Amino acid sequence: MKHKTGSPSLSRLIRRSMNSSTLFTILVFAVIVTILLSVVIRPLAQLGAQLVAHSTMREMTSPAFPENHGIARLEDLAPDSPGFDRWWKTVERQEVVNYRLPFIDDNTPRAYDEGREMPRALHTVDMVVELDGRELYRSAYLSASGTAEEALQERNWFTNYFNKPYLAPILDENDQQIGLITARIYPPLLVEIVGVTAILMLLLGLLCFYVNYLLGKWLIGPLLRSLAQLRNVFRRLADGDVDELYEKGIQMDRSYSEIEDIAVETGRIINNTKMYMEQLKEKNEELEAQQLILTRQATIDGLTDLNNRRHFLELISSRLDEPGLVFMLLDIDDFKKVNDTYGHLAGDLVLEGFATVLQESFVGHAVTGRFGGEEFAVFDTGLSHEEVTMIAERLRAAIEDSIVDLPGGRSIGVTSSIGIAYTARLSLTFEELYQQADAALYHSKRNGKNRFTLLDESDPVHFHKPLN
Repeated sequence: MKHKTGSPSLSRLIRRSMNSSTLFTILVFAVIVTILLSVVIRPLAQLGAQLVAHSTMREMTSPAFPENHGIARLEDLAPDSPGFDRWWKTVERQEVVNYRLPFIDDNTPRAYDEGREMPRALHTVDMVVELDGRELYRSAYLSASGTAEEALQERNWFTNYFNKPYLAPILDENDQQIGLITARIYPPLLVEIVGVTAILMLLLGLLCFYVNYLLGKWLIGPLLRSLAQLRNVFRRLADGDVDELYEKGIQMDRSYSEIEDIAVETGRIINNTKMYMEQLKEKNEELEAQQLILTRQATIDGLTDLNNRRHFLELISSRLDEPGLVFMLLDIDDFKKVNDTYGHLAGDLVLEGFATVLQESFVGHAVTGRFGGEEFAVFDTGLSHEEVTMIAERLRAAIEDSIVDLPGGRSIGVTSSIGIAYTARLSLTFEELYQQADAALYHSKRNGKNRFTLLDESDPVHFHKPLN
C-alpha cells in the first residue's frame, strides 16, 4: 500500500537547511572579511606610505646629506650633481621589499648592485620626489608623462580607493617648504592582497561546507534512518501487520536514545494492540456464538428443528410467483388424546418424530416448518398436479407407518390430515394459499382424517382417501 503525503521530507529539509545555512554563513563571512580588510588595509597603506615618505625625508634633511652627496645645500641636488646616483639608489630601495628567491626567470640569478646575487624585489611603493620646483625622482612603474597627480590617478574606483597618497613636505632650516615627497602603497598589491584573502575565505568556506556535509551525513544519517524505520513500523501497524510485528519485535539500527525510547513505546503499543485484538477476537467469537443462538431461536422451532412460522414466511415470500406452487398444511390426528393418555413428554416425542418424517420426505428446495402446536406446513414449487398427488400420498403413508418409541418400552403410531393448495400458473398471496390449504385440511378432518385434500384453480375440491 502506497501512502501519499503533501508534506516535505524531513531528511531533505534538514540537509537543505544545513547546506543553505552553511553557504549563507560562508558568503556573509567572506564578504565581512573582505570589507574589514578593505577598511583596515587602507589606513595601514596610509601608514606605510607615511613611513616611507618620512624615511626618505629624514635622510634628505639630515645635516650630513649635502656633504655626503657633494653639494652645498639640499636645493642644489640635481641629476648632474656628484653622488646623485647613490641618492637615487637610496630612494629606489624604499620602493621594494626583497624576499629570497634567487633563481627565477629561467633559473637566471638576479644581479643587484655591484653584480651580487640578490633576492627577488617586489614593488610595494610608488613615490615622487619634487625639490625646488624640479622633479628629482619618479617611480619607474608610474607614467613618465604628466604631473605627479596625473601619474598617481588610477583607472577605476576600486584601485583608486587605496590610492590616497601621503604628502610629506621638505622644509629647509628656516621651515620654508622647498620640496614635496608624495608616496603611496602600490594599489595593485593591495587589490591582490584583498582578492587573495577573499578567495582563501571562499575556499575555506567550501571546505567547511564539505565538512558540514560529511558531519550531516554522519550525525543526522542515523536519525533519519531510525525515523524511516519507525515510519515503516507505524505504516505496517496501520495496515494491520500486528501479528508479525508482535512476533519479531521492532528491529532498529543503532540510533539516538530519544529514538530508542520511541521504539520502546512503539513496542508497548504493538503489545497492547495485540492484546486488545485477542480480546476483541474472543468477544467477536462470543458474539458470533450468541448470534447463532439468537438466530436459531428466532428462526428454528426449538422442539422439532423445523423452521418456525415467521422464518417459514420469510423463506417463501420471494417464491410465491413461481409456477407449480404447492402449499400443504398438516395436522396430527387426535393429538390431544396422545397428551391426555401418555402425557406431554410423549406428545413432544410424537412431534419430534412427525418432524423427522417431514424432513426425510422433503429434500432440495422444499421448505418445511411448524406453525404451532400439532400444525405443520410444507411449501414447494415446480410440481405438476400428478406429482403433488403422489407426494402427498407418500407423505400420508410415511406418517401412518412411523412408530414413536415412548419411555417404558411402549410405542405409538399416529396419522395426519393434510390440506393442500395448488396452482400451476397463477400467482397467489400467502393468505390465499393459507385459506385454501386450511379449507382443504378442514375437509380432510371432517371426512375421516388420515387423508389429504387438494384444492386447485381448475377443480376446486378433491378428497383423497387412503389407498389401503
